[in-house]
Amino acid sequence: MMEEHVILSERPEDQLKAVEWAREQKKKILNDKSRHIADELMKKMTTLILQQHQ
Repeated sequence: MMEEHVILSERPEDQLKAVEWAREQKKKILNDKSRHIADELMKKMTTLILQQHQ
């Protein structure tokens, strides 16, 4: 397995860009996870609602 190594620049503006990128990635992952949870919940609720109306 290959490992990736990232060398951060000592320039503050480069470090800020890296932090902003990391925050965006975290937000995207959380949004994807939330969407997945909501989709799974809707599937289960739909099944329950349909069962109650039969």
